[in-house]
Parts: sequence; structure tokens; C-alpha cells
Amino acid sequence: MRDFLKLIEEEYVVLDGAMGTQLQERGLTPEDLPEEWNISHSDVVMQIHLEYLKAGAQIIETNTFGGNPIKLGMKGKESVIEDVNRGGVDIARKAVELYLKESPGEDVYVAGSVGPTGKIVNMDITPQEAEEAFRAQAEVLDRAGVDLFIVETMMHLDEAISAVRGIKKASERPIIASMVFNKTKKGEYRTLFGNRVEDAVKGLLPEGAAAVGTNCGLIDDYVEVIRKMRELTDAPLIMYPNAGLPKLVNGKTVFDQKPEYMIKFLDDSVEAGATIIGGCCGTTPEYIKMIAERIKGKKRR
Repeated sequence: MRDFLKLIEEEYVVLDGAMGTQLQERGLTPEDLPEEWNISHSDVVMQIHLEYLKAGAQIIETNTFGGNPIKLGMKGKESVIEDVNRGGVDIARKAVELYLKESPGEDVYVAGSVGPTGKIVNMDITPQEAEEAFRAQAEVLDRAGVDLFIVETMMHLDEAISAVRGIKKASERPIIASMVFNKTKKGEYRTLFGNRVEDAVKGLLPEGAAAVGTNCGLIDDYVEVIRKMRELTDAPLIMYPNAGLPKLVNGKTVFDQKPEYMIKFLDDSVEAGATIIGGCCGTTPEYIKMIAERIKGKKRR
């Protein structure tokens, strides 16, 4: 398998799509802890990974988004940190192993998914407390054998930086860091806590992130976010938007933007500077397949 850092420097790379909404389609309820499905429904999580791999994903993310002790503790589940994180890696590794039996020689990587704590840094918790929580999760993911980490869906730059720092204390594996941006009434792109695009780039790359980018927003906006990032750095940039805005239908959260609509933005995304491309909430293996057919294996501009 090729060196991951070299790959993302030289080629466009395909990330997988949504995990949470795929689990919901298979029975996950709002009362369930998604990460516990690594233990109780490992076959379901495995099938989702395999579908993304067969669609052409080169990076699959572990089902460990909320696997830090602070987030788990909000549901009284701190004790399962080892089981759910190790389980998430074991399932993803097994999926890669099964996939490579059918497609030997392909470069596929397991990324440890690291999401927010669910607390507000500098209000509910200190950056140091967040850093320690991320370190604890990263230690389990590292021991279990991830190839890299993806810090994702961050809305507060201080929390994103705490995540990168915590991971670096636990592992020497590459880190990708991604934040959520929304367009303001003034036409600017900022996070929920007011961080600008340039704040993310200038804050995360010096901390040791190998790539930065944006996720969990609208593809229409994110082309411009990536363009602004590219003006500031030559580093690999990751982009994985939602399939539109979430809507509540019969008590279930759905995203109704079709892959055919989203794929229309692929050329613009690449032109803007995105080099690692996948999907977030509501996206499907169908969308990942469309991306892979267009960019997988191609040299970066």
C-alpha cells in the first residue's frame, strides 16, 4: 500500500459517504448510540463499509464519530470507550480485508473518525479538557490500527486544535482536520462560533494537520469555501458536503438532495482546489461511485 501522505500530495482521493444516515436507514433510532452498533450490529456497519469500498472509496471512516469520553459521558457511557472505538476499527479493517480479496492491490485506508465533544470549549470545558478527551480516544484508535485520523464536523477552532493536539500526543499517524462553515448574511463563510475560513487554515496546518477542509454543509457553498482555502495553502484540501438540508419526515431526519444534483459540482470543486472528496450526512454509495468514476487515480493539478 502506498504511503498515504504521498498519495494525497500526488493524486485526487475518494473518501466514503455518510455513516449515521445509513445506519438510520437500517434501524438506528434517536435513542441508540451509533458507536454501540460496532458491538451490537457489527454486521450492519461492516456492510456499509463494504458498499463504500465497492463504490470506489479509498478512505473509509470508522463508526467512532462520538467516541470520545466527554461525548460518551453525556449518555453515561464513558465505560465503553475502549469497546466502541476498538470495535469500529476492527470492523473497518475486516471490511478492507474482505474487499482486497476481490480487488487485490488497491490502496484503501482506515481513518479514525473523531467528532466534537458535544460541549462548548471555553464555556463548558477548557481546551485542555477537550485535548485530554481526544487523546484518550486517539490512543484506542491508534492501538487498534487506523491508518490516519479525520477530525470532523468541528464548529469551534479551539476544539479542532485541541483534537489535533490530543491526537498528536497519542499517535504519529496523519491527521486531516475539517470544519463546518455557513454563509452569513454578509456573504462571509464562518463557523457557528464565528471562525473564518482563513482562521481554520492558519490555525490547523501549523498544529500538524496534513490536510484541512470542510464538511457537513451545502455543496453549493463549499466550492467557495475550498476556493478560499486554496488561496491560502497548497496543502491537500478535503471536501465532503451533506446531501442538502436536513428535513424531519415522519419523525425521521432525511436529506433529499440527489447524487445527480451534487455531482454537477464536482468539476467546480476540483477547479476550486479540493483534492480529497466524499460525502457527509445523507450521501450514499451511489454518490461516492460517481465521484470515483471521475477522479479516482488521477494526478492532482
